[in-house]
Amino acid sequence: MKKLVCLVLALTILCGITAALADPIQIDGTSKRNIKIHEAGLNTAPQEMVDNLISPTTGRKLTEISIPSGFTGAAATGKYQPIMAQISNESNGIGVRGGKLYAIAPINGSYADVVYMACQKKGGNQTRMTMIFSDTIPDYIGFIRSTRLTHCRIRQEWDCAFVTSGYADSDVPGEWTRLGVKNPASNQRTPDDPGIVYVGDYPKVWKQYVWRLYGIKDSNSELFQAANIAQYIIPKDHVPANHTFLFSDELPEGGDDGGFIYVTYGNKYEADCRLEYDPDLQAYIRYVYVKDSEDKPYCETLLINPEYKWATDADGNKVKKVAAERVEGEVITFNNVIIQSINMNWKNSLRPDPQLVGEGNADYFMGGKHYAGVWQRKDDNSRTVYYDENGEELKLQRGRTLIILIDYTEKIDDKKNTANVKYE
Repeated sequence: MKKLVCLVLALTILCGITAALADPIQIDGTSKRNIKIHEAGLNTAPQEMVDNLISPTTGRKLTEISIPSGFTGAAATGKYQPIMAQISNESNGIGVRGGKLYAIAPINGSYADVVYMACQKKGGNQTRMTMIFSDTIPDYIGFIRSTRLTHCRIRQEWDCAFVTSGYADSDVPGEWTRLGVKNPASNQRTPDDPGIVYVGDYPKVWKQYVWRLYGIKDSNSELFQAANIAQYIIPKDHVPANHTFLFSDELPEGGDDGGFIYVTYGNKYEADCRLEYDPDLQAYIRYVYVKDSEDKPYCETLLINPEYKWATDADGNKVKKVAAERVEGEVITFNNVIIQSINMNWKNSLRPDPQLVGEGNADYFMGGKHYAGVWQRKDDNSRTVYYDENGEELKLQRGRTLIILIDYTEKIDDKKNTANVKYE
């Protein structure tokens, strides 16, 4: 009997060691999956969801959402009018300035309902976040950065207001024209026709709501007063696209272990990260690698007692600045993580030109489990629909969603793919 117990214990220990030493599973982003799509139409209109006190972007009960002073959004107004922001992810969204961590962490980032992460530079040297605020729209959001074709195409399927600090004339203005969005040049915007794409703090009808954080000399300084823009600038008759998700209180059946997700773009300290499932929070925490330090969770920052003043920029122009203490805020967690496999092309080998219309593989992480599926987007003006292994539209867990666009075809000098996702 004693020998049998010892044998069982030995096998148990061996199995544990074997499991611990097992390599994470790499997601196959290219092989066609044998999934027959049962094409979904539009879900319940977002305003109807809001009228029924349910968020169309997170599935939460709007009556249970806390609304900080100075904030707006569907939970406060009962109106669906999301705003999308192009957010810096320099140094993986943490940044170290003057020895201080979280120097470039997103301001009020924990209030975003949906977050997209996409490659910004060829070779995976930098990513950028696109955040959608709807349930609660903060007084300030930042740091706002410039737009690429990726972000024009993401915005188009939401058809919501969008704030960005600029763009290159080589491609983005032409893309706005192709998509039927007025190019936000200064001579095309008036108080009576502000449009829904707001760029930078040069004289525009929304310029009073764009500020720069005092004391930061690089490009990670621009802030937008999102709540004021949502209340006073977005045209009252603008109706955003129906982008309602489906939600469930139960996890899908099946799946395999997916408590850890390892995302590789190609630059460990600027772009790569891992996500770990926290059963107490019932959400994933994104951890990033910080040189000469332990890994850090992705957090927001907050402005404390901001003071406003005018200052002169490098070109001699008067600009509004905010002098404020900035402190580390909430850890930004995700109840759903979607890995959307795409084909990324590059304009002039520098600027991203992703293929976001069509079909491809998609992998989902919810509740510490992994599920395989596919995505489909019929045209520029259609929403991206995520389907499960049975070809039915995926039902998300209630809460925040992170959508990671990952290119499985990019190679540098015909070497191995620079981007991949593994999980265990």
